[in-house]
Amino acid sequence: MFYARKREPNRYTAILYKPFPPVKLSPVSNMRLFLLLAVLFSSAVSASDPFMVMDRSLSSPAAELRLATECDATAVEGTLTLARAVERALCANPATRGAWLTARLRAAEMGQAQSAYLPEIALGGRLARSGDDLLSNGSTSWQIGLDAQYLLYDFGGRAARSDAAEALLAAARASHDAGVRVLYLQTVTAYFSLLTAQGAEAAAREAEASALEALKAAAARVAAGTGIPLDRLQAKTAHTQRQIERVRAEGEAARLRGELAALMGDLSRTGWTLVEDEASFSQTLDHGRAVDALIEAARDRRPEFGAAEANVLASEAGVRSAASAGKPRLSAFFDSGRQDSGIQAANSFTLGVNLTIPLFTGYRNTYEIAAAQTRADLARTERDRVANQVALEVWRAYYRLRSETEADSRSADLVESAAAAEKLALGRYRAGLGILLDVLSAQANLAQARQSQLQTRLGLRVARAELAQAIGELSWDWMESAQQEGIR
Repeated sequence: MFYARKREPNRYTAILYKPFPPVKLSPVSNMRLFLLLAVLFSSAVSASDPFMVMDRSLSSPAAELRLATECDATAVEGTLTLARAVERALCANPATRGAWLTARLRAAEMGQAQSAYLPEIALGGRLARSGDDLLSNGSTSWQIGLDAQYLLYDFGGRAARSDAAEALLAAARASHDAGVRVLYLQTVTAYFSLLTAQGAEAAAREAEASALEALKAAAARVAAGTGIPLDRLQAKTAHTQRQIERVRAEGEAARLRGELAALMGDLSRTGWTLVEDEASFSQTLDHGRAVDALIEAARDRRPEFGAAEANVLASEAGVRSAASAGKPRLSAFFDSGRQDSGIQAANSFTLGVNLTIPLFTGYRNTYEIAAAQTRADLARTERDRVANQVALEVWRAYYRLRSETEADSRSADLVESAAAAEKLALGRYRAGLGILLDVLSAQANLAQARQSQLQTRLGLRVARAELAQAIGELSWDWMESAQQEGIR
């Protein structure tokens, strides 16, 4: 006997059925054939990426800046260039890897959305042994069947979910790129900060050595009877203060070394030596353009703005998807099977269409649409916030670069004049023509001038990097990669 599959009461079903011709196979052979076909079919449909969506995510955690093969390189040892530090940070830092994996997750979700355009096919089977106490013999029966479902039309819901997945993948890619460039800027800043700290450490040692010379000169004048004991005590106080400053400078350099190593993803390896490369970030940005033009260019280039725009598209697709949920759905179905009880065997199939018309859902769809529209409004608000933040970052970086450029042009003259004054004051004191306070004041001024020069150099480089980041031009071109890649 043949039965049509039972359907829900609120669905209208058209069913056609008729028996298959008898199959000339034994029950065991028949089951083996079905199982073999099931294994072959399931292997064919479980390909790793049939929709080719995983390739839509970038192949490297460092986005397009560095290839995945370069990310597989060994850890940093020996000499560390700026390019190498940035490369290791982009490849090994958990922040970029997390953003990369998020993009791959969105790619997989896009594949899920595209699967709605294909039918769903399932194979089911049942094997049973039955008997009772009254009869000595029992019976074995089995049944196996194939079921297929395919959505024909749902008023755009399937397309809306696919569009939303596409937009979310674009947003994840843009967010990944934005995260990579933020880490790029952080690593550049940390690298230059460590170089500055090492320079400050060297300057502190020079200041300590100068204070020691002043102490020796004061002690010599006291011993010769041409100086007073107060000079020696003041010189000793100044020398001790310079020692304290040198110790603090060493501690600051050690702290910044750890921060750079952490950005590169391995705090256990800090034995490398930095390379001072004056060519890195010495290029001149076209900051002669009006700041308004730079802001407009940044909105076209910054990946953060692209991610926000993609999120708006995804939320608008969500509104369409929510609206389609309250509309009719038309789908087709097919199932076929064979049942064998050992006494009687039969083949059957069912072919039909389902039409589902939602009549009342307790106003659930009404509020789902309202929630989706609100999420779309929130996404637009976030896009406007990102646009305003991008404009502010360009404005700040633009005027900081202008001031740092002007300050750097005067720092060399400051150190030169302070060094000449210190040398003159110490020479006069040794000759018995000056006083110790002049020497100590000149030495303090020289130490301050050297520190100011280091800070202005750091500020200029970081300001260039920040403006490049703000307008979306931060790239590998800011580092002399050909020379630096040879120092690995």
